[in-house]
Amino acid sequence: MKKEQLDEMDVNILKILQHNSNTSYRLIQKDLGISIGTIHNRISKLKSENGGPIEGYTLKLNNARLGYELTFLIRIQVDGKHTEELLTKICEKPEVCSVFHTTGEQSAALICRFKKSEDVHNFIREINKEKYVTRTISDMVLKTYKNSSFVEIQ
Repeated sequence: MKKEQLDEMDVNILKILQHNSNTSYRLIQKDLGISIGTIHNRISKLKSENGGPIEGYTLKLNNARLGYELTFLIRIQVDGKHTEELLTKICEKPEVCSVFHTTGEQSAALICRFKKSEDVHNFIREINKEKYVTRTISDMVLKTYKNSSFVEIQ
């Protein structure tokens, strides 16, 4: 299902759920003026197993309140034929939030969160020890203005 196939009601439901995926059908009904049965049917149609854009629901945690106050952008240069193998391995590390295979001088970019600077140091040292890593560049994020993996529905 492509965005062009979504009607205004589908888009409005997605906007509400994107703002708060825990919104009850009753609140959606109140906002949109449609029956709960219609909402249920529309959301079922919008789920990915039915070809729709909803892949699931998730919990948004406050990283700082959990002690993860340091955010780093880490770029990695890898011997090209081993990039996928290395990135698959890196995905398993709990401090890694995002992994991107990129074009340009570096082969990959990571977004990682850490509790202490020592944790960052150890993580980067481990990455640099990997057989096919030729270089890492790390940048600490000073302030986050926007952080989302998804485009807001318009």
